[in-house]
Amino acid sequence: MSNETPKQPLSFKPVIVLVAICAIAGILLGAVHQVTAPVAAAIAEQRAQETYASLVPEAATFEEVESSVEGCTAALRALDASGNPLAIVVVAQSKGYGGQVPIAVAFDMEGSVMSITTMPNSETPGLGSRIAEEFYIGQYVGKPAAPLAVEDIDVISGATISSKAALSAFNIAVQVYEEVCRG
Repeated sequence: MSNETPKQPLSFKPVIVLVAICAIAGILLGAVHQVTAPVAAAIAEQRAQETYASLVPEAATFEEVESSVEGCTAALRALDASGNPLAIVVVAQSKGYGGQVPIAVAFDMEGSVMSITTMPNSETPGLGSRIAEEFYIGQYVGKPAAPLAVEDIDVISGATISSKAALSAFNIAVQVYEEVCRG
């Protein structure tokens, strides 16, 4: 007598079922993405336009301008109803503690910061996220379109990485302004 157990034939049925389920799920996810992607893009564009309008409320339209500065995600010329330039709006970002820290800056045509705002980011709530508060971001308003150093601003205690990322993004915006206006 032998102690060997008879070998069972391999069953591929569970593998085939699993592959079929994955294929169906993939097809359904692709279909949902096709439907929702244009809606998500439209919402993102609407939010961007609202941000630009909040920076330069008197602007009638915004036209995109080219920029080759690394870290710039958008550069626009704000125009009044007659097509005269009112401001240059720049969205720039720099690496912070939790990821990219994007800001939007509006420079008037004389080269001063008209307004500035932070954009959604992943900085630490209660620390790095404080860069959005008026006491920090407001200190840039009225500054000339010139690079700033850490000594030129009040950084947030406990959130120096986020503060420096916002400062770096501001300096990128200054480079874009220089490129657009004087380039």
